[in-house]
Amino acid sequence: MDRKAFSTHAQAHSPLHIETCLEACREQFNRIVSDVISSQHHEAHQVEASLFKQLMQLGLLFLHLFFANHHRGDYGETVQTAQGLATRGRPSERAYFSIFGKLKIQRYLYAVDALSFAPLDVLLNLPVRCYSYFLAERVNLLNIQGAYEEAAQLLHKLFDLRLSVSAAETLSQESGHQYEAYYAYKQTLPTTEKVEDYRVVSFDGKGVPMIKKEAAKIKARLGTGEKRQKKKEALVGVTYTINAYRRTAEEVAGNLVFPEQQTPVSEPTAKAQHSRYLASIQRPKRDVMREIKREVQAEHCDDTPLIGVMDGAQSLWNAFQEVFKDIKNKVMILDIIHVLEYIWLMASVKYPAVDDQAKRYVYEKLTLILQGKVASYILELQNEMMTGKWKKSQKETLKKVITYLRNHKQYMKYDVYLSQGYPIGSGVVESACSHVVKNRMEVPGARWSVSGAEAILRLRSVVKSQDWDAYWVFYTTCVQNDEFFSRADHSLNLQQKMPA
Repeated sequence: MDRKAFSTHAQAHSPLHIETCLEACREQFNRIVSDVISSQHHEAHQVEASLFKQLMQLGLLFLHLFFANHHRGDYGETVQTAQGLATRGRPSERAYFSIFGKLKIQRYLYAVDALSFAPLDVLLNLPVRCYSYFLAERVNLLNIQGAYEEAAQLLHKLFDLRLSVSAAETLSQESGHQYEAYYAYKQTLPTTEKVEDYRVVSFDGKGVPMIKKEAAKIKARLGTGEKRQKKKEALVGVTYTINAYRRTAEEVAGNLVFPEQQTPVSEPTAKAQHSRYLASIQRPKRDVMREIKREVQAEHCDDTPLIGVMDGAQSLWNAFQEVFKDIKNKVMILDIIHVLEYIWLMASVKYPAVDDQAKRYVYEKLTLILQGKVASYILELQNEMMTGKWKKSQKETLKKVITYLRNHKQYMKYDVYLSQGYPIGSGVVESACSHVVKNRMEVPGARWSVSGAEAILRLRSVVKSQDWDAYWVFYTTCVQNDEFFSRADHSLNLQQKMPA
């Protein structure tokens, strides 16, 4: 189908109601001017509110004019398509819910054999549902920040538009459908050269409160005394680049244990750049890791190490080892904050008052570990456990700490990490667990289905990755491609439509 030929033919047949639309626009404009002039004695905010409402009405009239100028999509008795000659049929009406309000669009249907379509829908890239893409984008941006009901209320307050809560939810569920396709497409585009020293990957889990039906599936059989889980874990993955930041064991330990004594730094010396986030509750954990791995492989160079930083969850380390096994040049690092928590456990056993002595102990042992002497600390704890007089609970804590350090010793070569300027904290992914998952999934009263949670997590991941504008262009292009272009003749150059 030829857009230019269609447009030329349609403009040659101007129905009288274009003049009616023009006149309505003029009348509304003149009414606005008259109201402004006659409102000398009104308060400014009242005039502003009245203006806004009237300009919204004017916008709706202009939209009527826009569609009227397309002459109901009448492109002649026949149009040529790849499937054959399409014949014009009857006019059909469809709804269009815009940011200015609702209107009806009359357009002709054409048919090739059993295939019926409206060329006007294609040429104007009208949405499959009635909700305009402009409106849908704003609804989505409200949805991902707060509850669907709040989004509907804000839309009403801001634009005097009434949208049902179920419609708001449906818009977000459908808007995430192109997530995987978008990132697959993005990986085919030329990448900007990264100037940072290292590529980092990190993963962590965060629970999402589920509706009863979904919660019942999480664990079928319960042990004695166990309560049924009400949350399902979403896995959050992130990859980013960062510059080397070399520091001493004493500097790191001081910042973590005695932050109040440290000289404030105006800006972080090393900051995460070019971040890609992915949070999913629906996909298997290894699928999430593979997705991040594909992002890494598109840019990672074997000349520099790939750095993996995570907490102590053994299941994540096992999955990471499996998924990233073919990347030879990688360094796996245990998050230092989790190590610090275990040292504090020991300090609470030795110094229950948690006073200055406890802080000094934590500083000394953390410094020891950061110097690469974790084996020395393990030996020290073993000797204390055998020679000291401990209560049962204290002995259990000793065993817990020793076991943790033993199990993760291979990921605790901090003297090497610090000398190379590697990051040793998983703060980026833990921050994402809060920003992408917790802040939206755990709003008061929220309970999720798997599909509903997945849709919001996808959209929040896109926003967090700073890809929203490009994603929305891709989405609004591909929806028509899915719904119509697979059945009729049309081609799009995505690269021309995507922002630079």
